[in-house]
Amino acid sequence: MKENMKILVGVDGSDYSTWALMEAISIAKKFSGHIKVITVYRRGNKDEATKIQMKVKHLLEEENIDSSLSAILGSNPSRALVDTAEHEKFDLIVVGSRGLGRAAAFLLGSVSKNIVSKASCDVLVVKK
Repeated sequence: MKENMKILVGVDGSDYSTWALMEAISIAKKFSGHIKVITVYRRGNKDEATKIQMKVKHLLEEENIDSSLSAILGSNPSRALVDTAEHEKFDLIVVGSRGLGRAAAFLLGSVSKNIVSKASCDVLVVKK
């Protein structure tokens, strides 16, 4: 791993995504990293995404981590994370092994599985 690492984290409000964020914070502290947190939300759920991001912002400020946040309207979190990682040249994507969308994951394949198979950078899937 390198200094000034760029870490992308997908957060959806689930415990798994919180554990992924905590792992990303640990890595960022060790490697002087920058964390960007993305929350993908569906139409009509922007308020929920804003609440999630406010909690994340508070935690990142508490931990004194260089960070940025982004809420993206969409229905495909894995594509949003993979595309962002590629376009913004991230070194690492960190995601939880499960999220809130278990029914959708059954039909579409899990977000973490899709990210692992499509990302061009390293991916860390966090299980607890």
